[in-house]
Amino acid sequence: MPSSDAVPSGDEASAESVERARLQAEVARQQVRLAKEEMRRARKRVKEAKREARRARKHAATARKDWKRARRRAKRGASKSGAAQRGGTQAAQSAKARRKSGKKRSPERASRGKPVRRGRRQRSAAAAAAHK
Repeated sequence: MPSSDAVPSGDEASAESVERARLQAEVARQQVRLAKEEMRRARKRVKEAKREARRARKHAATARKDWKRARRRAKRGASKSGAAQRGGTQAAQSAKARRKSGKKRSPERASRGKPVRRGRRQRSAAAAAAHK
């Protein structure tokens, strides 16, 4: 008569398959949990990368503005030295000084500035066609 260890009976075989399926389900659950954790970490990395990109854009904009200011200052310095050599007009120099200081003209003198242009309102193509 064969021993029970050598040939498993039907109940033992089904118990082993149930146990194997349970273990596989446990492994699958653990893999899902690990994948979710990895997704959370990835989202955090993406958020940090976006923050870093924003910081870099702000820094680039500031650097660009500083560069433009420096370039304008250099141009202004070159034009001032050139104007002094050419003997720039007193009116132009006082206008520049006024622009720098931010003082506004008196109301009487303000009206003598550039005239305000008031053009006709642009018509759409449909309105122009309907008018004709």
